Amino acid sequence: MKPGYFSLVLHAHLPYVRHEEEHRLEERWVYEAISETYIPILWQVDRLKRPLNWTVSISPPVVEMLADPLVQDRYVAHLDEMLELIALELSGERSEAEVGTLHFYERRYQDLKNTFLHWDKNLNQAFRTYREHGYIDMVTCTATHGFNPHLFTDQAARTEIRSGLNCFERHYGFRPTGIWLPECAYTPGVDRILYEEGVRYTFVDEHALLDADPTPSKGIGAPVYSPHGVALFPRDQIISGKIWSSMIGYPGHPDYREFYRDLAYDRDWDYIQSFMHPEGIRFDTGLKMHRITGDTDEKDYYVRDWAEHQIANHATDFAETLEAHLEAHGAQTFPPFLVTAPFDAELFGHWWFEGPEFLGQVAERLEQFGIETITPALFLERHFQDLETVHVSMNTWGRKGYGDVWINERNEWMLRHLHMMETQLVKDVADYRGTSPLADRALKQLIRHYVLAVSSDWAFILDGQTTAQYAADRFREHTRLFAELETALYENKLTDEVLDAHFRAYPFLQDEDLEVDTFLSPHDYYVTKEREAEADAILVLTPEYTGNVVGGLGQRVVEEVEARAKQGETMYVLTPYKEGLLEYERHDNVHVYRVRLTSPFLEHVMNQVAAQNVGYVKLVHELVNAVRFKAVHHFDWMTIPAARSLAKSLAVPLYSTMLSFETTRNPHGHGGLFDAIHRIENSVLAEADTVYVGADVSIDELASRYAVKDNVTNCLSLDASPYKQNV
Repeated sequence: MKPGYFSLVLHAHLPYVRHEEEHRLEERWVYEAISETYIPILWQVDRLKRPLNWTVSISPPVVEMLADPLVQDRYVAHLDEMLELIALELSGERSEAEVGTLHFYERRYQDLKNTFLHWDKNLNQAFRTYREHGYIDMVTCTATHGFNPHLFTDQAARTEIRSGLNCFERHYGFRPTGIWLPECAYTPGVDRILYEEGVRYTFVDEHALLDADPTPSKGIGAPVYSPHGVALFPRDQIISGKIWSSMIGYPGHPDYREFYRDLAYDRDWDYIQSFMHPEGIRFDTGLKMHRITGDTDEKDYYVRDWAEHQIANHATDFAETLEAHLEAHGAQTFPPFLVTAPFDAELFGHWWFEGPEFLGQVAERLEQFGIETITPALFLERHFQDLETVHVSMNTWGRKGYGDVWINERNEWMLRHLHMMETQLVKDVADYRGTSPLADRALKQLIRHYVLAVSSDWAFILDGQTTAQYAADRFREHTRLFAELETALYENKLTDEVLDAHFRAYPFLQDEDLEVDTFLSPHDYYVTKEREAEADAILVLTPEYTGNVVGGLGQRVVEEVEARAKQGETMYVLTPYKEGLLEYERHDNVHVYRVRLTSPFLEHVMNQVAAQNVGYVKLVHELVNAVRFKAVHHFDWMTIPAARSLAKSLAVPLYSTMLSFETTRNPHGHGGLFDAIHRIENSVLAEADTVYVGADVSIDELASRYAVKDNVTNCLSLDASPYKQNV
């Protein structure tokens, strides 16, 4: 075998365009994908009948539409109509070249129908069978191809991921460990959710690794681990460009079929009318009679034998190019050089008509050349110990490499609606979950409306201005249905009939695929799912709380909190938000909230302290709806205002830990700031039940500068709880 590996990944995706009413033009997208891409790819797998190590990603909208009896029956009717049109064409006077092309289509459409009926009209069965035979591997995508960098909440990102995995597992009988992130769009933090949902690898564009920190030593010749342990497989653009590039790619060869010329526009309306839309709209039939020919408007007829000759030539050229590329990197070991080639599946067959046959012949050439193909899953089994961990910034494989396609002047208006729906779902699930069977069903339907709205396809279509009106209408329809159902939930007007009607409009995903609890906020999840007979909690306010601080206040706070938690106390820690850390996290009995400032950056330190304390108070007023606090414990002077206020309003004891005072930190201090801090520190000495001071602080010296009472004492050892005496 040659050094290195080749990994082909095909991503099959369409937006969910299933409609109850007939003659929707968008539903033809499904027919085209089945006829030109999905079945032709299956033909190649069936022809070769051996492990190809291709990875096929199939998105939930495609899975659901392939399984839908209405779509299945309409596709059979579509095939029959195509065969009828071909028969009509053959009945007329046609040139020898036309007749040859028509006979090719006649055989092809009959084969399409035979294959479709062989699999009982459900191509999911075909893909599943070939995967179970070991011919291909399969992964899936998020529920509706939502563009994850623009999702506002972790809950929405998790719902898209988990619902997609649930849907795929229901149809395919297993839960994949790989996932295709829509638009290959990675953003820091999504890897944590992926890992928690059992996903171990995904795909990114090559610049994600080239711009990573640190730059991987293997470049794009190997995947890397994200900080949360998800392997990121990069696209190799040099090899992929041989196929998709408009400049150097194979699909532009003059002998291949011309995509943009269709029979519907070459025939008189009276002749073709019965095969067109009832409202008098012309659309592509799929009978494209011409070849590319060259850079000219005059196109010659398609000759299948010529196209097949070029397929063979290009398959050989691709194998030779790949061989040279791998040999150029043959010195790489641990792991060997890997070429990852991810594509939209519809490129093969739909956009490049001969593409599926090209893939089949490439598979044969690679075997002849001794080039090993490998799936990402198998690569990780062999080389999981050889990968580096790096930090990757937000990136996509779209125009300019970032989010330009999915947020611009044509589609940015969508985001405010999507973000509103996300935050409303978090609120609605917290308020209504478990209140009644109808409410739970309504919450799942609200999630269904949301995920249908969040599809990246709508923004993509608006950016390209292809079927822009349809994309905008679909988006607005899902937001409207969401608002209507949410109103019915609020006004207690839910009925089975109302919910049935909402589902019938777009019967995407089953209720078992949708988990209401994924839209619980982390704290609401804890309260509703895990908090039972929990003891009253201790509220801790501190300007520092991170586990990697050594010495000083930060270390003392962490040690104090962890010691109390081990003794059975439930600890709620409020501390300032820091970039890169979670706003909420829980470790056993310790709940940590990182609180953002209630106003933009304020230059004066006292204004910043005041804003931070306001944030503490506001959050606690929300927490007391679910948590009962038995004491407030604050650290350092910067948390005193909120601690004093909360202890009074909650009517609980106040404990203070002051490892140092302004006069001990700055014995020669003077001025307005010094005096202000001194006054704040004095106030807690007067109001706290107990004030614990550091070992370096002399209480006698403190008494000469502060109004010290008998409530001041040195810090207890960590083995002794400060709360037992008064709480």
